[in-house]
Amino acid sequence: MRIRKVVYLLLLVALPTVFMLSCQSDARNSTRIPPVVKKNKKQWEKDALLSLSDLISRGIDLDANYFKRARIYFDQEQYKLALEDINSAIDEQENVGEYFLLRGKVNRELGDIDKGLEDAERAEALQQGSPELYILLADLLQAKDRFREADKYLTHAMKLTPHDASAFYVRGMIQAKQGDSLASLASLDYAMTNNPGMLRAYLQSIIINRKLHNPGQALVINNKAIKRFPQNAELYYERGQIYNGLSRPDTAIIYYQKAVQVNPKYREALAQIADLGIKNRMYNKAVVALTQLLQVDPQYPQIHNLLGYSYEKSGNFYKAREHYSITLASDESDRAAHNGMWRMRRDEAGESYSNEANDHDGPLLDTSRVKLNLIQPRKTINIPVDSSRKVKIQ
Repeated sequence: MRIRKVVYLLLLVALPTVFMLSCQSDARNSTRIPPVVKKNKKQWEKDALLSLSDLISRGIDLDANYFKRARIYFDQEQYKLALEDINSAIDEQENVGEYFLLRGKVNRELGDIDKGLEDAERAEALQQGSPELYILLADLLQAKDRFREADKYLTHAMKLTPHDASAFYVRGMIQAKQGDSLASLASLDYAMTNNPGMLRAYLQSIIINRKLHNPGQALVINNKAIKRFPQNAELYYERGQIYNGLSRPDTAIIYYQKAVQVNPKYREALAQIADLGIKNRMYNKAVVALTQLLQVDPQYPQIHNLLGYSYEKSGNFYKAREHYSITLASDESDRAAHNGMWRMRRDEAGESYSNEANDHDGPLLDTSRVKLNLIQPRKTINIPVDSSRKVKIQ
């Protein structure tokens, strides 16, 4: 009984404290600020694009919002969309140096060096004096082989930002074009290390190593680049070039085909597949590549003769004649097309005796049209020997 009273008294003392603590906890929970949800870059860009597109659709601060959206597209490597937006920004406000600087960078990535340089010079005239602009000017000038001017801008930029990866890329390009390959590779390696997203640095380093006959190092850099840029057709094309230089045509064709899968209009990759297909008698692969190449570039040199030859060697004389005839319709004196027609007539007559090495040199003699008379041996004639003549043998 006494124990019960003690427990009862303890509960009476403890309950108010528990009640107060519970109330305090509820009060804290009701006023607690929830943690900020951190968005990754991809989600942030998606939200920003939606917001900017909404503002643009409502006509709010058009030039500034077009510029902001263009920068996001540029960072996402969507250069055509970036160009559309920055053009719209400049149409709205044509005296802003930042706008021309961005358009110069976009044109550089799209390979339009002249327009890029024009934009960069316009940005400079509008008193844009940032290291970013000087590096862009140096890059565009070196692309036009104006090395003295490029070096002037680059030196100035590197005084302002001595560790900028883009500056080292430009310096590497100048060194490469002036014949200092080893220094160039060192500069490009610095650029790749400090800015792993600089695709051009990887590509140029691969090309230089390949030309220096360092296929192993070229493959190492190519592997790193493909892991980072798995949808870049140029990297697969360069890998094909490496294996082509190693005399491994089957492997080279695999990577040229991969480049075409990524970019179906990759003219150089299609031409390489066709070239290796013809050289290694893989004529069906050559036909496929040349057919695509014809759609991409109908004016590609000798395209119909190449298709005619590939079809001819595949045994499809009907298609071969079709393409040879297209060539002859535009040039009646085309020797390669005439040779192809002649070979097919010869083969259809069952007189295919020549080897393929001679097929490219022109038509051989058509023996079906030449009458051959057998040469009869002469009879033996006994000529008496004049023993009085002495023959001196030295």
